[in-house]
Amino acid sequence: MLQARLIESFENYDIAHAPLRAADVGQTDFQLLIDVRHFRVATEAAPVAEIGLSARILDKDGKIVASRLFEETEKFEGLDPAAAVAAFDKAFARLAKGVITWTVQTL
Repeated sequence: MLQARLIESFENYDIAHAPLRAADVGQTDFQLLIDVRHFRVATEAAPVAEIGLSARILDKDGKIVASRLFEETEKFEGLDPAAAVAAFDKAFARLAKGVITWTVQTL
């Protein structure tokens, strides 16, 4: 689901340069790989939505061209599911913007 939302974010930014799903095309010049490092609610103090992703750009030979960790958090009130979803949505929006900016600047 995170990968699909991230691809949608790229498509909303620039449909012509969105990373394609593996099933959409054969060989591409570059591939963006995303690994989820964490996706959780931390409750040590106030509830916080935390998202962490590891991103790697590989060339067509599989060599890593660039890599970076992305992390975002968003505080919310109470342990209400709707508030948690809204917090994850805000954190993801910032995270996606960061991944897109980094990818465009790297390539």
